[in-house]
Amino acid sequence: MIYLKDFKDGKLLYEALDSEVRLGILDELLHHGELNLAYFAKRFGISNGAITAHIKKLHEAGLIEITTSSGIRGTQKICTLATEKIVVDFVSRPEEEGRVESSHIDVGQYVDYDIRPTCGLATWEKVIGKFDDPACFSYPERIKAGILWFSRGFVEYLVPNYLTAESELKELRFSVELASEAPGYAAYYPSDIFFSVNGVRLGSFLSKGEFNDRTGSANPGWWYGNLGQYGKKVRVAVNREGTYISGVRVSDVTCGQLGLKAGDQIRLRISVPDDAPNCGGVTIFGRGFGDYDEGIVCQFVY
Repeated sequence: MIYLKDFKDGKLLYEALDSEVRLGILDELLHHGELNLAYFAKRFGISNGAITAHIKKLHEAGLIEITTSSGIRGTQKICTLATEKIVVDFVSRPEEEGRVESSHIDVGQYVDYDIRPTCGLATWEKVIGKFDDPACFSYPERIKAGILWFSRGFVEYLVPNYLTAESELKELRFSVELASEAPGYAAYYPSDIFFSVNGVRLGSFLSKGEFNDRTGSANPGWWYGNLGQYGKKVRVAVNREGTYISGVRVSDVTCGQLGLKAGDQIRLRISVPDDAPNCGGVTIFGRGFGDYDEGIVCQFVY
C-alpha cells in the first residue's frame, strides 16, 4: 500500500496517474499480473521509447516493479503492480505531530547477533573475512560494513533515545532497505523479516526475493554480480494506534505498550526466526550499497 500522510508529498504519484496510457498500463497489469514492455507498445500503438518513459514514471511513483527475464527471445523487462492500495490522508498534518529527532545507524553497528549461513558482510572496499562464516560478524572492521546478510537469526541495534522526563513519545519510525538472502540469488524467494523493539515483536515484512537483475545504484564497482544488488525500502512506524509497515497495519502494538522512558536503552532487532512462515533470510543494505545509500534511519516524534 502507498500511504501519503501528507497529501503534498504525492507529486510523483499524481503525475504518474495523470495519463490515459499510464492508467491503461495499470489496468492491464491488474488483469494480467505481469507483462513485458513490448506488449504495452503493441497494445497502445506507441513506440518502445514512449512506453519506456511511461513505465519509468510509474516505477518512480512506486506503482510498478520492474524485473529482467532472460529467454529464447533475449532479455525482457517484466512489469508487475507494486501496490494494491493508495491512501491519501488529508486529515493528518505533519506540523502538528510535535518535535522530530532523526538519527542514522550504519548496518555494521549492531550490538548483538546470532546468525547462520549463508551469511556475510562487506565494507565499501572489501568483503569482511570470508563468506558463510558467522565468526566474521565479530571482526572489529564489521563496524564499517555497508551490507550484511544471513539466512536465519538476528542482528540487534541500539537506537538513540531522545526522550526527556518532560516529553511524551507519539511515534517511533524506522526505515531500511531489505531483500531476502537466497543461495546464489532468486527474484522469487519469499522471506518474512521481523522487527522487534526491546523484545516486543512489532510485525513482519514479506520480502519477495533477492534482486540482481540490475546493479544497485550505490554499489561499489567491484561488488559481485551474483549477489544481491538492491532491496526494497521498508518503513516501520509505531504510534498510538498500532504498528504499521509500509503503511499497512500489522499489529496492535502501540508506542505506549513499549513503555519507553528517558534514559532507557532502545534495542531494535531485525530477524528471520526459525518459526517464520517463510525462512528466506535477509540482506540489509546500508551506505555504499543498494539503491538508497543509507543505513537504518530512525525518527522520534514527541
